[in-house]
Amino acid sequence: MFLSKVTRRSSHKPSTLARWSDALIHDPLPTGAVAVALMLGTGALLDVPVSGLLLGAAFCGTALVYLADRTLGRSPEDRTNQPARLDWARRHRAWIWGEGFLLTVGAALSFPLLQIKTLGVAALLGGVGGVHAWVGLSGAGDAPVARLLKPLAVAGTWAAGAVLLPVLEAGDALTVSVAGLTLYRFLFILPNVLLSDWGDRAGDIAAGLHPWTEWATARGVRGTATGLLGLALVGAVGASAVHPRPVLLWIDAVGPLLMLAAVWTADPTRPAHRFGLDLLVGWPAVTALAAWGLGV
Repeated sequence: MFLSKVTRRSSHKPSTLARWSDALIHDPLPTGAVAVALMLGTGALLDVPVSGLLLGAAFCGTALVYLADRTLGRSPEDRTNQPARLDWARRHRAWIWGEGFLLTVGAALSFPLLQIKTLGVAALLGGVGGVHAWVGLSGAGDAPVARLLKPLAVAGTWAAGAVLLPVLEAGDALTVSVAGLTLYRFLFILPNVLLSDWGDRAGDIAAGLHPWTEWATARGVRGTATGLLGLALVGAVGASAVHPRPVLLWIDAVGPLLMLAAVWTADPTRPAHRFGLDLLVGWPAVTALAAWGLGV
């Protein structure tokens, strides 16, 4: 699945399958689709209608943020951590700028139409998600506790956005069930963020950064991820006893179960494996499909 860098002098061109594979791995659009999948899962588990307008805004906004972070930026550590992605972005600059323009238009058209409270919480979550940038730029990043703010902020923003925004846009109350689902999603998403950070360890250190992974071991990271996913599974099983549609929780719990297997088998330094971990985070789409198919 991985291709050596193709130069103009090379007589070998990547196959169509390889080109599509590279696009899926490096393009930010699949990340936007993961945000949509998580929101659809919220609608299924909490039995709330998910606004199509919100889904469009979430897709455009998420993809736009990751496009800017992954393809338009020029972080020194990416030369070590993500050389294939940098090469892909260099060869597809026109596509990236065109994609960015369309995503910006989509976000600009959809966000103003959302409810004020939804926009307010989205703005708040965006500020919390920016903590990782503050940690990297400020002297506080030298403190071990501060280094952990990045994965916690990223996972927390994803979990809260995936649960709170659909509920608020639907006009429902923020209940104990909403809080429980937010925590459950946080426990499901955080292992992926931890593994991703571990995969960037070598490049971060080479660039003179001080990531939290500097003092963590691979076994420790995988063990922590296992504990988090174990708590998520226990929570899902426990909640199914009082959930009006327990079968949906059982289906949704397959996601953390698959992530648990991936934690010990995936290599987070390989782009294809990281892409696979991201796809697992989108498992709640299966929950939504099951709810639709079963009519529950």
